[in-house]
Amino acid sequence: MADKAQAEAVKLSRIERRVLALLEGLPPGGRALELAPGRGALSRALSARGWNVTALDFHPENFGPRDGAHILRGDLDRPLPFREGSFDLLVCCEGIEHLEHQYAFARELARVLRPGGRLALTTPNICNAASRLRFVLTGFYSLSVRPSSEFSRNRFIEHIYCLTFWQLRHILHTTGLQIERVSTDHIRRSSLALAPLWPLSRWFTGGALRSEEEPRQREANLEILRQMHTAALFFGRTTIVLARRGESTYGA
Repeated sequence: MADKAQAEAVKLSRIERRVLALLEGLPPGGRALELAPGRGALSRALSARGWNVTALDFHPENFGPRDGAHILRGDLDRPLPFREGSFDLLVCCEGIEHLEHQYAFARELARVLRPGGRLALTTPNICNAASRLRFVLTGFYSLSVRPSSEFSRNRFIEHIYCLTFWQLRHILHTTGLQIERVSTDHIRRSSLALAPLWPLSRWFTGGALRSEEEPRQREANLEILRQMHTAALFFGRTTIVLARRGESTYGA
C-alpha cells in the first residue's frame, strides 16, 4: 500500500497532490468528471480511491493508462456532453485560463454537477504580491508572461485569459457555484519578500471595497477582502478553490 502511494505521488503534479488532499474529506464512490486531465494522473488517483471517473480532453490521445477512468474527446469552450446533475465531483486543473468563454464554461459545470456536489478548480494566481508588483512595472502579471501571439493560435498551451481571484469568484458565484475553501500549491519566495506590503494592501483594498453601495455585495466584499489576504492568495503560486453547487437552479 505504501509503495502504491509513493508511486502515485511521483506521478501527480504538486497542484494535483494539493487538490487530492482537499478532496480527502469527501465520501468516495460517486461519479467524478475531470476536465482537461492531461496524462490522467489525477483521474487515476481518484479512481484508485473509489470514484467512478470520466475524463474529457481535447487531446484524449495524451491520456496515459486508463486504470478505470473513461476518457472522452471534447472542447471545454462548447457545451459538455452530459446530462444535468450527472456528477458528484468535478475537477479542472489549470484549464479555465485557456478558455474563451469562461462564464459559459462555469454554467456548464453547474449544469452537470448535482446539487450539493463539489468542484475543485485551479488556475494561476496572478494576484500574489510578486505578480502585482510585476504588473505595476511591466503591465503584465506573472504566469501570463506576455501577450499571446496575434499571428499563431494555440489556446491549449497559451494562457489566453488569466483571472484575478475576484473575477474567478464572480464567475463561479453568479453561476451557482459557491466557494467553500481557498488554497494554493506553493508559497512563492518572491512574494514572501514582499510581506511588508500586506497591511498596506489590505488597507487600500478594504477602502476600495467599502465604496460598494449594495448591502449584500458590501457583505460579500468583506469576505473577498479576507480571502485575497490569506497566505494562499497573497503569497501562493496557484489559486485552488473548492466550491459547492447550491440547491437552487444553476445560473439563478
